[in-house]
Amino acid sequence: MRLISTLSVPFLAAAMLLGVMAPPQAEARVGGRPPAFTLPSIPGGPVSGNFEMGDHLGEHPVVIIFWATWCEPCKQQLPLYQQLYERYKERGLEVVAVSMDGAETIARAAPTVNRLGLEFPVVSDLDTAVTSRLNPRRGAPFTVWVDRSGRIVHEREGFTLAERDDIARGVAALVRRR
Repeated sequence: MRLISTLSVPFLAAAMLLGVMAPPQAEARVGGRPPAFTLPSIPGGPVSGNFEMGDHLGEHPVVIIFWATWCEPCKQQLPLYQQLYERYKERGLEVVAVSMDGAETIARAAPTVNRLGLEFPVVSDLDTAVTSRLNPRRGAPFTVWVDRSGRIVHEREGFTLAERDDIARGVAALVRRR
């Protein structure tokens, strides 16, 4: 480890990009508990006010989706979660989409969300405090499923349309879990 302490920051960054060194790890992994974060809804989005994760931990199954307006797979995945939200919200399912857009693109979030017909909370993480803890590689889309006991039971980076049935079965099982 002495060698690492003498390496330059640009060298460390290049090593991580080339896969020589591991990327930063999230604080909460499968089996752990996500932080009880509070994030503001995007202006003009489907829900106003703040989303309080602490209100749902240990109460409801929650799907946390990290996304961005520049992410095409995100725009394919979000409508699937809207369908699942509609199907299971009566059984307690909560879905929250955390926008990773920065100050220069956050204004595109509400028009995108409205065009996709989303009804669940869509929040902004401009200071990246929550993203850094749950999705430090800043993958998009990146989903985290939290069961009723408040434990993370699934996380996944990326999305393809071929995964739709697996996601639907997984969310159905998440809602049934006690």
